[in-house]
Amino acid sequence: MIKINLIAEGRKPVVARQQRAAGPRTPLLGGENLALWLLLAGLLVGVGIFGWYFLALRGTINDNDRQIARDRQRVAELQDIIDQVEAFKLKEVELNTKIRVIQDLKNNQRGPVETMDAISQALPELLWLDRMDTRGDRVTVTGRAFNWNAIATFIQNLDDSPIFSEPNLRDINTNRDVFNFALELTKAPPPPVEAPVGQAAAGGGGASSGRTSAPAPTP
Repeated sequence: MIKINLIAEGRKPVVARQQRAAGPRTPLLGGENLALWLLLAGLLVGVGIFGWYFLALRGTINDNDRQIARDRQRVAELQDIIDQVEAFKLKEVELNTKIRVIQDLKNNQRGPVETMDAISQALPELLWLDRMDTRGDRVTVTGRAFNWNAIATFIQNLDDSPIFSEPNLRDINTNRDVFNFALELTKAPPPPVEAPVGQAAAGGGGASSGRTSAPAPTP
């Protein structure tokens, strides 16, 4: 006895009709799919390049940040040295100011002493002083002598002194064989500190040689 499966035979036309309705299948690497794959590949390459550039740029930024941090640390270390140098400069200025003040005080104290010493060394015999007044760089001397020659010698000695300019005989008169006189002196400017001693002495000698001494009065 022959049996026929009508159910199975009836299903086959249904499946065939569904496959025909769906149309033929396109292969995975067809034309449209290939373009899509190329687009995806291009996007992946672009993302990869951007990621590599970002990482490289980030590394450069990190290196620059580390260099800046090292430079700041170096500046902080050098700041103490800079502060010390500035402090030394201020101390140097202060010290120079003190030295200048002390030198000025010494010069002011030494001035009258040098003036009196030069005048006392210029005093000849038979002449003595009564008064000496100092106002700035001008010195007025009054005294007496027993003859004109003593006064002339005193004027010549003062003229030869390196600390005075040319003496000026302001007054002279006679009182019972005693000659009263008044002299005005001007202190010569000191030689420059930088000039050598030999040159300063030569300059002083040249200045004194150019002056004319007061003529000796005749009695």
